[in-house]
Amino acid sequence: MKGKTKIISQTLDIEKSISFLTEYGFQITEKDKEIIKLKKSGTIITISGEDMPKNLSIKYNKKSAEVTLEYDAFVLFDTGDLQEELQKICNGLTEEQ
Repeated sequence: MKGKTKIISQTLDIEKSISFLTEYGFQITEKDKEIIKLKKSGTIITISGEDMPKNLSIKYNKKSAEVTLEYDAFVLFDTGDLQEELQKICNGLTEEQ
């Protein structure tokens, strides 16, 4: 299943973003000036998408950021959990700035 992507139309501070996301349960797997990749552990066998492992990446631009969230496991169908969690993450990232 493809991940969900959202564009945030404002500049995000990388360190503030990392701080928020680590408190949200993500761990950094890769970081440079333009992109950070994080992973949130979970269980592969679950009824709820909330408990599944997820990958998150943020690509930073001068005036915006592209945030992508995807499951790190095989998913048969989309329940809408991924889009809902992505929206919560984006709201939290913009509030932290």
